Amino acid sequence: MSFTLSEFKSKLSGSTKGGGARASLYEVTIVGGAVITTDVSLTAPTGTGEVILVKSTQIPGETIAAETVMVAGRPVKYSGKRTYENWTTTIINDENFSIRNKVMTWMISMAGKLDSERVIALEGANPLAAGYKEGTGTVKQLGTDGAVSRTYTLSNLWPTTISPITVDWSLDGIEEFTVEWCFDTSVSS
Repeated sequence: MSFTLSEFKSKLSGSTKGGGARASLYEVTIVGGAVITTDVSLTAPTGTGEVILVKSTQIPGETIAAETVMVAGRPVKYSGKRTYENWTTTIINDENFSIRNKVMTWMISMAGKLDSERVIALEGANPLAAGYKEGTGTVKQLGTDGAVSRTYTLSNLWPTTISPITVDWSLDGIEEFTVEWCFDTSVSS
């Protein structure tokens, strides 16, 4: 099958003049955490610039596992449960460590300090009753005109891993760290 360059360009641009989604045009917000007195929202209030400190991430993928059922001695596959891999963000570290401190506070409030004392007492079998809440993350894909073309919302989000930051006299540059997030569902709109 052959095609011309103009056919390819017309398919890529469709009814707009954008010419395809750009990997560098996105916005990430993360809101939530187990909070009583500490604000761990990663959504930037106007002018703080925290949203733009998320250097990179991905639009989350998903997997539907195959469930095999034996019928008359033959395996028949059906669609099973939908699962999501952990979501990773790379964050540029500011001199105040503001985002890193918020993520660490969120993690401490969930799992406790080294002495196992939690910021919030998770009482009984229902942690929601004790004030614990998971967060929500969004990845917005922006068009070349700056308008949001697609939004991915990640629900029941919480940080599972925060990477170390290497400090070294021979390095020059701004520090970065990654945060790996667990979540239950992803909805696009």
